Amino acid sequence: MNNFAYVPRILTITITLALAACELPTKLGNLSATDSGSSGTTGDPTATDGESSVGTTGGTTDAPEEPWQTATTMFDPSETTLVETSTTGMAIPPECVELGEADCEAYGCQAYHGKALEFPGCSEGLVFLGCSEPQECEHNSTIFCEDGTDAIYDLVDTGCAPAGFTACEAPALVYCDTCESLDEAECLDEPSECRAIYGAPHVEVDGDLCADYGNQDFLGCIANGGACPPFIPVVCKVGEPDKAWDAPSGCILQGFEDCSPPDWVPGCM
Repeated sequence: MNNFAYVPRILTITITLALAACELPTKLGNLSATDSGSSGTTGDPTATDGESSVGTTGGTTDAPEEPWQTATTMFDPSETTLVETSTTGMAIPPECVELGEADCEAYGCQAYHGKALEFPGCSEGLVFLGCSEPQECEHNSTIFCEDGTDAIYDLVDTGCAPAGFTACEAPALVYCDTCESLDEAECLDEPSECRAIYGAPHVEVDGDLCADYGNQDFLGCIANGGACPPFIPVVCKVGEPDKAWDAPSGCILQGFEDCSPPDWVPGCM
């Protein structure tokens, strides 16, 4: 028999043994085994049935691969953590100066309210003027002017004011929409609430000074209900002593002062 007739069979057996001795490559994307440098068979970390897909020629029932499973970092999007906007994990409160009346005290800030004096467009009653960080203030009412405007406020029980206000002196403490702000006609139109105050001017007649009760001047308007001293003072406007009036009501209005002369001034005949 020809010896060369056995060569194909020998080659076939050799190739078969060589293939059996080789280990099949790992599943595509499972690079952790080669990266770690460990030898032997490495199981699929995603397998759930305890079987390994490495080192076998038979089919396995692995779960479908997701794109994130093929990455070398094995990143699972379900483990993503959101970053807080502050180191404490709580919302950062706004600045006090930016808050309105409803939120100012709720955030622990200091609110300011004032009573408007008479000026165009003023509002009656207490008016919210602003908000600031808490600060130590004297407990006394102080007049503040709003910067760049004609607005003047008497801040109630505080010597502090919010940004945009400066301490100032009011020409007269006449509050907005009160009897003190009314002229004669307006005062007389409010008889249930207001009272007109008149004064007899001191005039000179035949070289003698007297009080002209027949031609009294309107001095101002006050709220009803207040009691005035039971005597007739001589009054003049603050800083204007040369012009005086007898005040038969006994009231000395805001902006006036007692300026009685040394000698009594009789009424004009």
